[in-house]
Amino acid sequence: MKNLLVLLGKRVHDLRAAKGWSQEEFAHVSGLHRTYIGQIERGEKNISFENLTKVSSVLGVTLSELFSGLEDGGGGGRIETSAKAEAAPRYTLEIEKLVRRLAHQRTAMDRTIGDLEELTLGRSVTPKPGAGSKRSKSAIKKT
Repeated sequence: MKNLLVLLGKRVHDLRAAKGWSQEEFAHVSGLHRTYIGQIERGEKNISFENLTKVSSVLGVTLSELFSGLEDGGGGGRIETSAKAEAAPRYTLEIEKLVRRLAHQRTAMDRTIGDLEELTLGRSVTPKPGAGSKRSKSAIKKT
């Protein structure tokens, strides 16, 4: 088992290095801790299935490609990946952060629009799902 973890770690290291990523960059993109990445690459950690799927996805390979040849002791073979698969993970985390920020801003904007409609139209407007004012009607009357 230990030998397989070492071979898997070498495979992860080789794929990461082929992309030109440091352990820190890879950790940032994958959402895992830098020291954990090092432990995986040295075969010191028995990585969970969830983290294996994260690692393979970020590296742009399938799980079967990640494991290919490890039982035979052939941890080395080069895995071909497309240019698109190589470029995508680099920006995934940044895109996810922007999407979350935009969703938060959209919710705040919907609440503001609902509040303004209530004030200008003098009636309660049924908010869209996930939108609407958090302020009570008594707080609106006081303003």
